Amino acid sequence: MHRNFTLLSAVILGADFLFCAPAEARGRGGRTGGGLQGRPAQARSGSWGRQGTYTGPRGNTGSWQGTNNTTRGQGTFQNQYQGTRTGPNGQTSDVNRNTTVNQTGTNSWHRDTQQTVTSPNGQQRSWEAQGNGSINKTSNGYEKNYNGTFTNSKGNTTDVNRTTDVTKNADGSVTRDKTSTYTNENTGKTWEVDKSSTTSNDGQGVWTTNRDSSVTGPNGQTMGTGQSTTTGQRGQGTQTTGSWTNQNGQSWQYQGSSTHPQAGETDHTQTVTNPNGQARTTNSTAKWQQVNGQWVRVYDGQTTSTNSTTP
Repeated sequence: MHRNFTLLSAVILGADFLFCAPAEARGRGGRTGGGLQGRPAQARSGSWGRQGTYTGPRGNTGSWQGTNNTTRGQGTFQNQYQGTRTGPNGQTSDVNRNTTVNQTGTNSWHRDTQQTVTSPNGQQRSWEAQGNGSINKTSNGYEKNYNGTFTNSKGNTTDVNRTTDVTKNADGSVTRDKTSTYTNENTGKTWEVDKSSTTSNDGQGVWTTNRDSSVTGPNGQTMGTGQSTTTGQRGQGTQTTGSWTNQNGQSWQYQGSSTHPQAGETDHTQTVTNPNGQARTTNSTAKWQQVNGQWVRVYDGQTTSTNSTTP
């Protein structure tokens, strides 16, 4: 149960206030569970690269690189990612991920994703996800639904059901309400993640998003709640503050910001302080560069940890 709660907490923290650097920049590329997402972006056919380096809190370093190949056909979208991860000891793992999306109706689709990571010693770890999604207009917005499954490398399957309601309010703000349930097929236990956000614009190019989240466990107990606020301005960057409190009353605090020092570049910094007062700061940079004649999105990230001086 602790592991399941940890995973669900990561869903809440990652989406609502822990706006971390990309997963690959933390040396965990490809483990984002992308197969559980909704309708894919309408990407064009083509190929592009990604690569990056990271420095962990203990000074450990690593890198990753890979190439996405995308093809589009009539009612079909396919994406293949092939890459490598290199750890602190120079050992390299291979990553292969394939996603296929087929349109099943005017506003519906089916998605399949498989990923395999091959370690330096030849051992393989795989996961796969599949599901059906749809999107439909409402009187003042739209509703998006997703129903699918996620199966990990041990063969354990989780049923995923997600509903998102997007509403444009009379004052011009936009509210998004999302409810997701995760049911372990082996145990029958279900966790529910509720998220709500409202984004408003002051008419001068400054926007604000307020978010609330909660996780409910199989016994109906609230296992954690989160709140955050992000303020941003087009072309200038964002500022975010937030907190997450678990069922025992322990709280994590978050502060983060992003800037755009030049076209095609984003600098991000974030600090997470745990209940004991220990702070961990991550700095990262993402930008587009030409590498060997190909446009590549390049990441670089570093993490530092400090202890609180408060007794």
